[in-house]
Amino acid sequence: MLVSVVVPVYNEEQFIGPCLDAVLGQDEPVHEIIVVDNASSDGTLRALDAYADRVTTLHEPRRGVQHARNRGMDAARGDVIGRIDADTRVGPGWSRAVREAFTDPGVHAATGPVSYYDVVLSRVIDGGDALFRWSWSRGPLDWLLGANMAIRAHSWRRVRPVLCDDAGAHEDIDLAIHLHGAGAAAVFATGMRAGTSARRIANRFGDYRAYVLMTERTYRRHPGQARPRAYARAWLTARAQLLLFPVLRLAYALAQPRPWAALRGSGGRKHPMLPGR
Repeated sequence: MLVSVVVPVYNEEQFIGPCLDAVLGQDEPVHEIIVVDNASSDGTLRALDAYADRVTTLHEPRRGVQHARNRGMDAARGDVIGRIDADTRVGPGWSRAVREAFTDPGVHAATGPVSYYDVVLSRVIDGGDALFRWSWSRGPLDWLLGANMAIRAHSWRRVRPVLCDDAGAHEDIDLAIHLHGAGAAAVFATGMRAGTSARRIANRFGDYRAYVLMTERTYRRHPGQARPRAYARAWLTARAQLLLFPVLRLAYALAQPRPWAALRGSGGRKHPMLPGR
């Protein structure tokens, strides 16, 4: 089973190296790694030069991770296409777990658990995150996590023409909803373990709120395609996230080299569909 890995990037010079090192260090090598640069203006391309002989770099000038994702996944040649973020650090057994998840021919997509490597009290925060994802995983999935997911190539081609490509929806959840609506099963694969950054919590509350509320907005845009009560589930989860914002912001700031600057700043990752906003 050939596994491709697609990584959309926009101004990720600090994160892309460790991300690629983790993919290249798999116990079972992947078939190819495709990085799609989304018109970065920092040193991302210089950082990618060190991987030129092991990684394919593509360019997508249209701003938005949905466009970069599509460019990379359309070009992938594997039987299964993994999709991770630039701040993802997959565990050494990740590719093996992907292959194991897709040995079942009825599985069309899979997503896995994440841990946060740049917060204090990470075990507590990871446990809370796992509890939410466990509750969302009861029955067929209508969600995927863009930081840690994979999809069969033929399933990608099946739903590709109907995916939303505007800035009003989470692209990973949109993909999962369309898969669910087409009767293509997605599963939560506990062996697909990966680390990710909690840097989005470093945004100001207004930016973080806009990001969180996109989840329920994505479900509202697809009536009848997701699981019953999916919107209510997203609504409740979003309110819990917003209530926990001060605690999570503090947990992130205390893990940074300059905690007070991190607590006062707004240097987190921005809108996932429109980079830089």
